[in-house]
Amino acid sequence: MSDPLAGLAPKAAVPHFKSATPLSQLKLGPEEGFVLSRVDGSTRLGELLNLVPFPPEQTVAILRRLWISGAIEIAGHAPPVMTSAPVAKPTSTSSSQVIAVVSSLPPEIQLTLEQAQHIDRVYSQIGTLNAFQILGIERGCDKKDIKRAYFKLSKEFHPDRFYGRNLGGYAERLSQIFQSLKSAFDLLSDDNRRAAYEDSLQR
Repeated sequence: MSDPLAGLAPKAAVPHFKSATPLSQLKLGPEEGFVLSRVDGSTRLGELLNLVPFPPEQTVAILRRLWISGAIEIAGHAPPVMTSAPVAKPTSTSSSQVIAVVSSLPPEIQLTLEQAQHIDRVYSQIGTLNAFQILGIERGCDKKDIKRAYFKLSKEFHPDRFYGRNLGGYAERLSQIFQSLKSAFDLLSDDNRRAAYEDSLQR
């Protein structure tokens, strides 16, 4: 599996918030605001990827934009160079998430066509959803609702459900879907993190 941080900085590097940066001029979206709220001067880049409910590639793209814009810095490392155009904000058309829903499967893939299509649809959407949408719940839900939704979906997408089968590329898609579900559950189950996240969604 390729390292999503390749070309940015080592996993052990620690980003720091640059307090002098006028955040009002950065026009941060809710996802960027949330990632920035996780930059505390002690959390490593590799750990940050596990603290937010976004796919690693999306988190890295957000960190790159924050670094280029001057919102964060990483001691001992030069920021990425902006070339001919600014780094775009991650969107629903991120190349890592745009996939075609299959109409047939190679015979070696041990999934039904319906299962593969369902995985494709969820995988293609996961990077565009917030933590509540990932779990299919409303923002005002309580912890019981969060737990119920997580357990229902985790049973559906847990890689162990297909243990021993040849899944081809679907194994990685299932892994990313499950990790997004777990990250969303961990985030929304923590009162302090949930409050900060909800605040970032309203900016």
